[in-house]
Amino acid sequence: MPITAFEVAEMPTAKAVEVIRAGLPARAFVGVAIALSLTVDELAAKLGVSPRTIRDQRKKLARLSSENTEKLVRIARIQHQARKIFSTDEAVSDWLMSPAPALEGAKPIDLLDTGLGAREIEAVLNGIAYGNVM
Repeated sequence: MPITAFEVAEMPTAKAVEVIRAGLPARAFVGVAIALSLTVDELAAKLGVSPRTIRDQRKKLARLSSENTEKLVRIARIQHQARKIFSTDEAVSDWLMSPAPALEGAKPIDLLDTGLGAREIEAVLNGIAYGNVM
């Protein structure tokens, strides 16, 4: 059974790192894109990955680079955390696509191409979860 980015996001760290280093199949982009109500091309662009590269890799049934796998797992981890708060994939997608006052008006989705941006989004989600909205 193929491993999804969502499954990797919930693995113990050592196992997740092993999978990230090996790379997920490029088709893993599809499941994450669907959960976020994005096309694969839109998701790739938001993560700073060439949409053409992802299309080519999907066509060839290739694996993503470890860097691109890590980016995909990062957004899957954020989606999973946000799903616990907002309950539905649609609500998560709406939140990710809306300007957030706690992020100085930036849309959370626009910060997910970097580790620093993802950590800030995780902090905001923790604040929401625990009633400490920044």
